[in-house]
Amino acid sequence: KLAERFSSKIRSSREHQQFKKDQHLLSSVNCWYLLLNQTRRESRDHATLGDIYTNNVIVRLTQISEDVIRLFKKSKEIGIQMHEELVKVTNELYTVMKTYHMYHTESISAESKLKDAEKQEEKQFSKSGDLNVNLLRHEDRQPRRSSVRKIEKMKEKRQAKYSENKLKSIKARNEYLLTLEATNASTFKYYIHDLSDLIDCCDLGYHASLNRALRTYLSAEYNLETSRHEGLDIIENAVDSLDPRSDRQRFMELFPTAFCPPAKFDFQPHMGDEVCQISVQPPVNGELIQRFQQLQSRLAT
Repeated sequence: KLAERFSSKIRSSREHQQFKKDQHLLSSVNCWYLLLNQTRRESRDHATLGDIYTNNVIVRLTQISEDVIRLFKKSKEIGIQMHEELVKVTNELYTVMKTYHMYHTESISAESKLKDAEKQEEKQFSKSGDLNVNLLRHEDRQPRRSSVRKIEKMKEKRQAKYSENKLKSIKARNEYLLTLEATNASTFKYYIHDLSDLIDCCDLGYHASLNRALRTYLSAEYNLETSRHEGLDIIENAVDSLDPRSDRQRFMELFPTAFCPPAKFDFQPHMGDEVCQISVQPPVNGELIQRFQQLQSRLAT
């Protein structure tokens, strides 16, 4: 009955269907198959072993099952939180990138308008140089002076606007570059460290508990007839081969796309802006240091 109960649970599973085709099973799964085969072979001895199974082995296996389910649920919650945080970081990167593009576009536009104003000023001065001011009538001088003042005033406004937009563009680019590095660091940490730790949490103590439970089973089995030793030796070898590191490596190899870190986010230049390093200038130096410390503190948590 014990063998049938466990067999019915896995008979339709993918691992059971491929058991004869693929012998490279996880160490714990291999133990289960060997345990079931041994139990079928020794069904006549169940009356003798019933007390040990009921009061020890089954209780431990039930505890292991409950612990695994609890750990899995908790690890799943943590994994969802970690993934949401990673999505939040990438969304922040996209936002600051769009902000940088917007301010850089405005800076280019302001620079173009400033150059137009400078050309108009040069053109006006050139005309003034070609004319003899002394030959102009008094009533002709006033409009010309007024025109020059208007051009100068327009140039000053555009110069101020350009300086303002240029500063905004530098700040936005600095923020983008900082966030870019922070996002790459967070992504690397997630795939290289966090996922590995999360996998370890999913089966924390599982192999050790399973090892102890099966050791108890083996100890009881060795008290039976000598004819059973061959089957018990096979199970003992499987228990000795329980290897959480090997199981984890095999699991990760089965799903390489889920555990390999993606390529780093690269700086995307915008409309000819080839500056890919943080610009440290007096107007943004203090703010840059503060932002760097904030990102550094966030990455440390």
